[in-house]
Amino acid sequence: QDLNVDEFEEIFKTKAQGPAIDLSSSKQKIPQKGSNKVTLLDANRAKNLAITLRKAGKTAEEICKAIHVFDLKTLPVDFVECLMRFLPTENEVKVLRLYERERKPLENLSDEDRFMLQFSKIERLMQKMTIMAFIGNFAESIQMLTPQLHAIIAASVSIKSSQKLKKILEIILALGNYMNSSKRGAVYGFKLQSLDLLLETKSTDRKQTLLHYISNVVKEKYQHVSLFYNELHYVEKAAAVSLENVLLDVKELQRGLELTKREYSMHDHNTLLKDFIHGNEAKLKKLQDDAKIAQDAFDDAVKYFGENPKTTPPSVFFPVFVRFVKAYKQAEEENELRKKQEQALMEKLMEQEALMEQQDQKSPSHKTKRQQQELIAELRRRQVKDNRHVYEGKDGAIEDIIT
Repeated sequence: QDLNVDEFEEIFKTKAQGPAIDLSSSKQKIPQKGSNKVTLLDANRAKNLAITLRKAGKTAEEICKAIHVFDLKTLPVDFVECLMRFLPTENEVKVLRLYERERKPLENLSDEDRFMLQFSKIERLMQKMTIMAFIGNFAESIQMLTPQLHAIIAASVSIKSSQKLKKILEIILALGNYMNSSKRGAVYGFKLQSLDLLLETKSTDRKQTLLHYISNVVKEKYQHVSLFYNELHYVEKAAAVSLENVLLDVKELQRGLELTKREYSMHDHNTLLKDFIHGNEAKLKKLQDDAKIAQDAFDDAVKYFGENPKTTPPSVFFPVFVRFVKAYKQAEEENELRKKQEQALMEKLMEQEALMEQQDQKSPSHKTKRQQQELIAELRRRQVKDNRHVYEGKDGAIEDIIT
């Protein structure tokens, strides 16, 4: 009863609630960011362009000026290549020009649209951007293509000129002809792909392949050619090269230089283009010469082995030799291991024979002597078995190899 409720209500109503608020009028007063900007570009394209432009950290004027003079110090080649994805389309140019002709305020356009408007006004824009990308990537392209061409040249020449490899292939052919002599006459050669089948032709006991036997023959009777693979150079690197693509890249560089020269003829005051042409024309000529040498050397090597260069690219030709060399080295190692095992077996046999002689002198029991003789017989049997060199293929011959 002592509380003045009316006074309490009046005080707190005034302080806490205040006058009623018109929510609809309040919303209209909130400024909408960018609501007064006009966007003519596709929304996603404009968004991606904005991201790209932020990476450069340059104004539209700075970017367009740099393109005019091919300034790759202001615009790194990576940025140029990104920007090439935003070359204005015919429709975009039409819409931007219409906006301009209608004398609408340019400041109402979004940043991306204003950039695109300036960007689209650069003369021969596509050519200039292409030239910038070409110049920016030229040194790296030369550095990437040259070793690939050199690998093709070195591998092709070394394979064709290797006398030791030639002797190895002659031995393979001679053995093949001998194995087939009862079925047909001698042949003069075989397909390179048949080298892969040497591992499939196995000895009667299935413990080694014809390649193991060839490796043994070479080591025992043709020692001077046993390291034939040391005469083959850069074969593995050449096997990884797509010569067709490399030659296309060289032609693309030639087109880039021709485009640069044409542009320079229109702006002969541009020292950047002048210096680039004078400093790199000879480098491209050297690369083109290497490309011609690589093509000729590869064709000669393929024809030398009776193959067709049009149907036998480097990715098919060189891996045959890579696999053969790898398999041959492995056969050498396994032969060496087998030889050591046989040597150990022989030593054990000799030890047993010596032991028998000693025990003979001491009149050993009949049972002990019989066990030792059985052991020696078993050791000798194993030795004879390991030394057998009768080979057979899937059908008992080497028909699959010699063609």
